[in-house]
Amino acid sequence: MKKGLLLLFILINSVVKGQFLAPYQGTQLQPRVQLDYWMYNTHAGNGSSNQYPVVAASKADMDNIFNTNNSNTTLVKSGRTSSSKILDWQSSTELNALGITAPNSGTYFAIKVQGTFIPLESGTYYFTLETDDASDFTINGTTIISAYVGQAVPALGTHVGSINLTAGQKYSFEARMQQGGGGYGMRLFWKSPIQAAAPASYTSQLPANTYFQSWTQNLQELVSNPDMDGSSAAKAAPSAKYIQTAFNKYTDGVYWINLPYVGPTQIYCLLNSAVNGGGWMMMMKATRGTTFNYSSTYWTAVNTLNPSACSRADGDAKFDAMNYFYAKDMMALWPDIAWNANSSTTGGSVNTNGSYNVWCWLQNNFNNGIRITPINFFNSASKLYFGDAKSYSGWNGGVFSAQTSVRFYGFNYTNASNAQVRWGFAFNENAPLALYPSGDEGSNDVSGGIGMNYGSYSAGDYIGCCQDNYGINRTARVEIYVR
Repeated sequence: MKKGLLLLFILINSVVKGQFLAPYQGTQLQPRVQLDYWMYNTHAGNGSSNQYPVVAASKADMDNIFNTNNSNTTLVKSGRTSSSKILDWQSSTELNALGITAPNSGTYFAIKVQGTFIPLESGTYYFTLETDDASDFTINGTTIISAYVGQAVPALGTHVGSINLTAGQKYSFEARMQQGGGGYGMRLFWKSPIQAAAPASYTSQLPANTYFQSWTQNLQELVSNPDMDGSSAAKAAPSAKYIQTAFNKYTDGVYWINLPYVGPTQIYCLLNSAVNGGGWMMMMKATRGTTFNYSSTYWTAVNTLNPSACSRADGDAKFDAMNYFYAKDMMALWPDIAWNANSSTTGGSVNTNGSYNVWCWLQNNFNNGIRITPINFFNSASKLYFGDAKSYSGWNGGVFSAQTSVRFYGFNYTNASNAQVRWGFAFNENAPLALYPSGDEGSNDVSGGIGMNYGSYSAGDYIGCCQDNYGINRTARVEIYVR
């Protein structure tokens, strides 16, 4: 009997953990949602239109309907609820369950709902508000959606508005609807930047349950006082940027991050704002060597290496942030290249003098601003050219070697097999001043960057011959971060 109970406990525990680790769901049992509402009797309860129309045709009309200085409008109930159902109802039964009764048997009334929205991601959020009848939706006082018209509740996605939001920052929102006659309801849903960019098909490395293409209500984004500060698995945060902005934390270190698909995971985070505002999560680090050369499966397969080595200490490691975090920006620190190497005054892409004191590469919007897991990016990008290598801030100062022609800077360079590089440069000298995609790429002699074929380097700089700039010309340590 005891054995049977033990097996039952293990099974229940496994199911509960599976629910806790669902992607983009917090590990808390119950999100602390706090929504304030006001219910009004309008049109004098009988359809009077002598102060405003039966159905609002403009924002001014809508404001008048909610204005209790008008004798035809009276406040009948106000309160606070922890149920997001107040943002998704289409019957008196659903409202009654919240302790709210629509006046006049469901005619000539209006409701206003206010709350706090704290996005889990940075980027463009899309909202849909569908009501019977007129409605509007604002964030920090800016109108995102308005539909001043008599209507039945349309399908989600009929009225859509978008706004760029920052992960972890608090925004106040207000949703209003007013009812004339007939049916009634209000539905407010949204899509995060990742949800909005969901692909039409999936692979084994991109399981369908990682994405939610349909409109959703993520309750964690309605929590007024979050505690997902990354201090424990139970308080795993959605990202380092969220920790920084939601909790005003700027101390680097190991934090718990709730990664899609795998759940709470310990990750080394750079919260110091010294590097492009901070909020970075380590996805890989390489010592001088060949572990992460161009053909290494660590670039294209869902695997890890030394995942417990989550620190800036010298070593080779690959973390699940590379497999499962949907990133927009990528940054590299070069621990054994000083910020002022070769008498540079720029430090590469970001001057880290006084903070990390190392060379820095930065590429924001590496996938045209669409979030993607680094694994899927390196599997799909092909000769993604960003520009002249010598114009890239990470090359500036001549820390890396060069030749006169081709001068490719970008990702997944493959034209010359010996010069393949996952992130970095490719050069030749056979067609002077001809930039990629022009120029002879058949005999490239110089390459530099991260994930190299030349020298089978994990990272560094390689000269075959004929350089016009002599850089470090060796393997190098590197740390790669995403946000």
